[in-house]
Amino acid sequence: MSDTDRIGDTEEIWGLVQRMNDAWAKNGSEPLASFFHPDIVMVRPDFAQRTEGRDACVASYEDFRNQATILDFKITNPGIDVFGDTAIATYAYEIAYEMGGERFDDTGRDLFIFVRENARWQAVWRTMIIAQPESVN
Repeated sequence: MSDTDRIGDTEEIWGLVQRMNDAWAKNGSEPLASFFHPDIVMVRPDFAQRTEGRDACVASYEDFRNQATILDFKITNPGIDVFGDTAIATYAYEIAYEMGGERFDDTGRDLFIFVRENARWQAVWRTMIIAQPESVN
């Protein structure tokens, strides 16, 4: 893979990540399901629970949207590595939302793995890395 191809793939993945997040967080124009492979797996940050399949993963986003009012959502600091038809994307996120009458301000990182099939990138695996408060000794 040439450097030009790698840069093009990296830019394509970052654009995909931005559109995917707009789809769920900002009611973007693209359906969220279009970003997910039919066999996508999402793993909770503690790795104790998995959500498998496109429909179940889309439902998990919709459940959050139905329970929360998103006040602000930002993604920054992308890290994207491409290996042929596989890509790993990480990025920092900040989200402010209200749920059950309470306000939450969360930060962390998302980690997605994408595969390219038939010239199209789709997410196949995701987890979140939740920022932990720093302890003072």
